[in-house]
This record gives sequence, C-alpha cells and structure tokens, in this order.
Amino acid sequence: MPDHAKAYQDPGTPEEISRRAFLARASIFTGTVVGLGLAVPLVTALVPTPDLVDANKGYAPLNRAEFAELERTLVKPVKIFFNKLVTDGYYKTNDEYYVWGLKLGPDDLQALRGERPELFAQQTGNGLDFEVGNLGFVMWSPLCPHLNCKYDWNDSLGGFLCPCHGSEFSKYGQHKKNAQGNFIGPAPRGLDPLPFREQSGVAEVEWVKYAANTTNIVRVSYW
Repeated sequence: MPDHAKAYQDPGTPEEISRRAFLARASIFTGTVVGLGLAVPLVTALVPTPDLVDANKGYAPLNRAEFAELERTLVKPVKIFFNKLVTDGYYKTNDEYYVWGLKLGPDDLQALRGERPELFAQQTGNGLDFEVGNLGFVMWSPLCPHLNCKYDWNDSLGGFLCPCHGSEFSKYGQHKKNAQGNFIGPAPRGLDPLPFREQSGVAEVEWVKYAANTTNIVRVSYW
C-alpha cells in the first residue's frame, strides 16, 4: 500500500489525538453557545406581547343585512359575518369572522338567565367584563369551547351541534344533556358570549378568543 494511503489510516500520536478531541469539543461548545444566543431572541420574538395582543382589541361592525335579519326573527339564531383588521407580529390582515346572534324577547332573557346563571354572576376571573344580553341580543362565539371547532345550528335538533365531537347546545348556549342526564359531547362548558354594542346606529361586536377545554371562561386574545 502506498505511504500516502497509509497516512490516512494512521490515527497519530496520543498527543495529536488528544488535541483533535479538544478542538472538536471546543467547536461543539462554541456552536452551542452561539445557537443559544440566537435562539433566545428568536423564541422571545414568537411570544405575543401585551402590546401585540391589545393591538387587536376593538369592536367591528356586523353585516348590516344579516343583522337586520336577526332583528326580524325570534325563531332561531342567525349567523352574522364581519371583518376585522388583525395584527399578527409584523403582518396585518383583514380577516372575515362570524358570530351567532340571538334576539331576546322578554321570555328569552329570563330563560337565558335561568339556563346560564354563570354568565350573570359576579365571579372573579370568569373572563366576562361586559353585560350579556344587553340591548335585547346575545352574540355567541362560533368556536366550540371543547377544542374550538366551529359548530352550526341544526334545525332538527333545535339547537347547536359541533361536528367534531358531537357536543350539543341550546340556543341559549347551554350544554345539553340526554335523557339519562349526561352531557351530550365532551364540551366543558356552555357557549361563550361576545361583547356587543350599538354605536351611532351600527351594531358592533368584539371578537374574543377564549381558552379551550376548561370549565372557566378565560380570555386568551382578541383574535
């Protein structure tokens, strides 16, 4: 075998081996320090700051035609769309959302209070700092409180049905039970209400996202 080929097989003296091992460990340590130095600010940048969360706070006008339809009916909830400018880091998008609106007659407001007393009790940390059922309407978040799937109104059931795991809710947002007294589906609570107001003759709603799969109503963000 040629001498230059044998050279590649020669591991070197113990001193050379020790020096190479030290250089390898030093390179790994330096790379790790540099990597951590870059990772910390990058991870920090991904964590939403209060300023970014508050940037999305605010009311948005509901679709006028759809809200007018809601004003005309007491039969069932109405899906109402709206657009909201959302800031996500350095990006801004004009996103479309919708809510489920329910017009409340005198009997409906009483029934809502009876079925959902937790929405009216003055509880610390229940996530509600607004009046529910004000101005004769209630707006439901379209996200199921189980895992935030979007539920829909089902005429045959006379209530809301989540297609993901089968949770059912009354038009007042109460988690429904079967004949045996067991909750239908795994939702941990009833539907979540959204802030609603009338401003200069325009119906407006504030989009709020609540924590999923918890018994308490916990506000997470405004988008």
